[in-house]
Amino acid sequence: MFQLYRSKNIIVYVVSTIRELLLGKRERKTILKIYNTSVLPTFLYGSENWTLTGSQRRRTEAVEMKLLRPLAGYTLYDHKTNDYIRRELQITEILDKIDEYRRNWFQHLQ
Repeated sequence: MFQLYRSKNIIVYVVSTIRELLLGKRERKTILKIYNTSVLPTFLYGSENWTLTGSQRRRTEAVEMKLLRPLAGYTLYDHKTNDYIRRELQITEILDKIDEYRRNWFQHLQ
């Protein structure tokens, strides 16, 4: 459980760093590459063994959307759904990836 909170702190730090340094200065394509190559692996490290409660799943999705929403050029006041933003950016939901990692790990153990 400690690892989950540490990973969340890391992802929040990475998200805030990317937002501050890159969002206004780089193309969307570049930021998506950084997201897919640095942010996701950092966050998903060890996720095969996590047991996420409902509130932790909601917080995880909120952290993900905190980066993706401004990347897509929207604010909360634009009233765009999370699914709409993910489809526009062609990104899979992070919770689906966590579930996929867990399934793969379970199949590995069998």
